Amino acid sequence: MNTALWVVQIVLAALYVMAGLQKVTGQGPLLEKMMPGLSLTLIRLIGLGEALAGLGLVLPAAARTWATIAGWAGAILAVEAVVFVVYHLWHRAYVPTGATLVLGVLAAFVAWGRLK
Repeated sequence: MNTALWVVQIVLAALYVMAGLQKVTGQGPLLEKMMPGLSLTLIRLIGLGEALAGLGLVLPAAARTWATIAGWAGAILAVEAVVFVVYHLWHRAYVPTGATLVLGVLAAFVAWGRLK
């Protein structure tokens, strides 16, 4: 179980850090086009949260509770993404939802596994 949790944590960490850094360092107009309806400040704040959640997933050696907190942060970010997807589907815009669902389930798995 511990090995599976570490594999999931490393994969999630890489994905969250890459996505977060893209939002933090990306070009403003492109980010606003990717996430319409959100301000550039909010997009950058979400990106910072994603990057920090990713770092928290791979730094639990310093503090074991960080992995649990980062897992829940990732799950919360996934819920936020689902709200974003539902909003756009309601307005008849295509948004891929499968990856969001998988990442949310994996983040919840890490949070649950590390809470024990």
